[in-house]
Order: sequence, then structure tokens, then C-alpha cells
Amino acid sequence: MKKWMSLSIALALIMTVLSACGGGGKSSNAGATENGASGKTVDITVLVGKEEIAKPFESMVSDYNKSQDKVKVSIIPLSGANGYERMTTLYASNNAPTVMSIGQELELMQDKLLDLSDQEWVKNASPGTLDYATYDDKVLGMPMSVEAFGFIYNKAVLDKVTGGSFDPSSVKTINDLKALFEKIEAAGITPITVTPLDWSLGAHFSNILFTDQSSDREARHKFLADMKSGNVDLANNAVFNGWMDTFDLMKQYNKAKDAPLSAQYDEAPLQLADGEAALWFMGNWAYPQLKEADPDGEYGFLPVPVSNNADDYGNSQISASVSLYWSIDKEQSTPEEQAAAKDFLNWMVSSEEGQDYYVNQFSAIPAFNNFKIIPEDSLSQSLLFYMDKQQTLEWMNLYFPPDGYPTMGATLQKYLTGNIDRAGVAKEFEEYWKKTK
Repeated sequence: MKKWMSLSIALALIMTVLSACGGGGKSSNAGATENGASGKTVDITVLVGKEEIAKPFESMVSDYNKSQDKVKVSIIPLSGANGYERMTTLYASNNAPTVMSIGQELELMQDKLLDLSDQEWVKNASPGTLDYATYDDKVLGMPMSVEAFGFIYNKAVLDKVTGGSFDPSSVKTINDLKALFEKIEAAGITPITVTPLDWSLGAHFSNILFTDQSSDREARHKFLADMKSGNVDLANNAVFNGWMDTFDLMKQYNKAKDAPLSAQYDEAPLQLADGEAALWFMGNWAYPQLKEADPDGEYGFLPVPVSNNADDYGNSQISASVSLYWSIDKEQSTPEEQAAAKDFLNWMVSSEEGQDYYVNQFSAIPAFNNFKIIPEDSLSQSLLFYMDKQQTLEWMNLYFPPDGYPTMGATLQKYLTGNIDRAGVAKEFEEYWKKTK
């Protein structure tokens, strides 16, 4: 984000209980009521770019539709595409979604999005969370949640392997991580499961390469600019080589190392929950699947070390930020549909039902200070711990072009399968970034 919030404030926004701006189960139907005295139901569509919350989101939409008779919300499936591809296709066919979840594409699509600056939730947004979605003093998106990623670990497994209560701060270097993997393997357990999806590798794992370049925001964004200018020699970049050393460990100890691209997302939470694997590189959005498989399990985040100096930036931090925003189309939707969409968004973050879904079903860390419901699951508590200790990293991947993560993800997939070496990864990354504008 353009200006990351004070993380102590971020914790406070979760724990502080303020009066809800809308409260109640009926929501503020002011916008929907304006849709007309005709009494006709206004139909709106929502494109959800997060398949991890698809099932609970469907349930939430069903509850919202039942709670009032002014608006009917329908969900548009991704149909195998990523969010940006699906949005582009829908716009081209004149079927743009009324509401869409949007991330790094926001800047590219800003001219298509409705100004939401006058909405009630704006005043409840945590400091800094609207910066990325604000252009020309117009707020174009409502923060979905604070999210984080790193190595998710099954505490019961690591307690057994280490012979005590596992302390994530005990792993601060690549050698520490390797020693942990060796202990896990010696206990007859697979150390890690690696999900080879392009967004996981090309956006989230690649984020670590960029954000770990410096603790100074200007310096790491200069690194991004230098990549675009062709002024970076990755082969001689210390962070790149340490990052690849860590990826080598992930590759070596991967549960699906013999066929790494065959690993499926839905398999990983089951493997972690069943103790077949001890760690999984993923984010807290995966907790609903973990909870379903292991309701009483305890999970936490382990940072991704990229050097053997415990004090190096990034070795004790996890990546945390607002990753997605809810935006409303202004090009192809009617004023009535826009008003209905505003009502739906307000209901999600102000009503008791909406807040319950956000925290207890989506496992989201709210980006608002009016939430009465506090996340209590172990993975959320682990994230809050890092936030409280100010041990978080910027999501540089929000500044990647839309084709950034598919391109870099494809390169890392080739590396996982042995079809490219380290020098090839450096070359392909450099060539990609020199072509971007």
C-alpha cells in the first residue's frame, strides 16, 4: 500500500469495540430504497476473485437476499479464469459485474469504478487502508480485509517433532529452516507441501524477493523501478540468491517433489490438518479449509527466511496487507444498481450478520474499527501477534502489473520441475520486467 498503517493501530482496530455504524440485521437499505417507489427488486451481480471464500460467500449472499426484498444479489463464477481475465471478458461482452473484488488491477481500471468517498464505512476504515484505492481524492474500493502469508505450520506436528512447544521465533535463518525440515523428515513426516499455483508463486512468494530488498520503502520501490529499467543483475543480488536458496529447500522437501505441478490446492489443507505435512506456504484465507478438516487444530505463521543472518530484514516478518478491495462498476451499471451495490457493501461491514461472516466464515482480519466481532482462531491470532510486534512486510505484489504474477509464477513452476536453473529464473525475471511500462 502507498502508506502502510501503524501496526499497533492495526491491532487496536481489531480489539477496539465501537458502536456499529449501521448495526442490526436489516442493514441500511437507504440506497436500495432509493431504487424506486416501484417496489421492483434490483438485481446486481458480484464477481468474487477469492475462490477460498466461495462457499461461505454464497451463504452470506443467500442470507442477505432473505433479509430484505429490495435487492437480489447473484454471484458470477470465475469459470477457470483469474479475476482480471474474468473482469476483462465481462466488460468486453457488456456484462460487467456490478460489484467486483479487485487488487493490483485497480489502477488500470480506475476509470470504470464508482467513487465511494461518501460511504459510511469510509470513516471507519483503519488509517492507511484506503491509500492504495484512492485516486484523485476518490475512494474507489472498500478494503476486503487484512491478509498475510508465510509458512503456515501445524503446531501439534511441530510440538511433537521438536519435543516441546514450538516457538516460531526459533527459525530466523535458512539454516534454521533446513534444520527444522531435517527434524520433520526424520520423524517420518513430509516437511512442506508447496501449492504450485501461479498466484501463490508469482505474487506471494515473489513478493518476498521484492519486499525483502530493504526495510526502507523508497529503496524497495526503487528496486522495482530499477527492474523495469533493466538496471538489476539478479544473479549477483544477495536477496535473490537467498530467496532462491529457500525455494531450493521448499523444492527438495516438497511433498509432491516428484510431480510438483500435480499438487492441488484443495489437497494441501487436508495434508496439513492430517499431519502428512508440517508446513504449507499459504495465507490466512486458507483457514476455513483447515478448520473444516481440523476444527480443534492450532496453526500459526512462520516467516520465510532468505539469509543466514538472523538480523536481516524479512527473516522475522510475515507479509501482511489489504490485498483486495470491493469496487462498484460505474460504466455499465445503472444508478439503481449502483445504489443497491452500496447497500450490499455497507451491510457486509456494518451488520451483525455481515461481520460474523467476515470474521468467523471468511477468517478475515477486518480493516475497520467498528467491528464488534473479533477473530479468535489460532491463525488470526498469529497474524495479530506479528502485527502487534510490528513484524510485517509490505505487499509489493500489489504493484505488479496484471500479467506479473502469471509470468513469474510460470517461471517458478519451470524451476520446480527442473526445466530451468537459477540463472534461467534470473534471466526470465529480468526480461519480463524490462518489458513492463
